[in-house]
Amino acid sequence: MIRPATPADSPTVTALAVAAGMFPADDTTVTDQMMADYFARNRELGHGCLIDEEDEPLGVVYYAPVTATDGTWNLLMIAVHPDAQGRGRGAALMRHVEDDLRASGQRMLLVETSGHPTFVRTRAFYAKCGYDEEARIREYYAAGEDMVMFRKAL
Repeated sequence: MIRPATPADSPTVTALAVAAGMFPADDTTVTDQMMADYFARNRELGHGCLIDEEDEPLGVVYYAPVTATDGTWNLLMIAVHPDAQGRGRGAALMRHVEDDLRASGQRMLLVETSGHPTFVRTRAFYAKCGYDEEARIREYYAAGEDMVMFRKAL
C-alpha cells in the first residue's frame, strides 16, 4: 500500500534512507530537516512524501515542484529498504508519483543522482523506469563525482 506520509513517519523516512545507504546513521540531518520542513510548510507548497508499506514501511519517495517552472518537478529522494529491493517496490513508488503528477497536469519529472560507479544500479533503475539521461555536470558532488540528471516527460 502506498500512502501519504504522516508526522509519525519522520523517523521511518530517516531509517529507510540510512538502510538504503543514502546517508550514514550518524549524519541524518538532511532527512530530519527535510521531514521537519515538509510538515511545517512544504506540504502546503505542493511537496509530496509517500510511504510504501506492507506489514512495515518498505520504501519512501519525496518530490517537489521546481520553482519558476510550468509543471516541472524534482524527485528529491527515493529509498527502498535493502530487504525489499529488486521486488518492484521502487518502480511502484515511481509510477505512483508519475500518475499523481500526470493527473494534475504536470509536465515533467527530473531526477538527480551520482555518476559515481557505486551508483550504477541506481542509474540503471531510472533508465528501466523510462527516464532518459538528460545532463551530466562534472565533479558536481565532489572531485571525480559527477551529477547525472534524468528526465521523464509525463
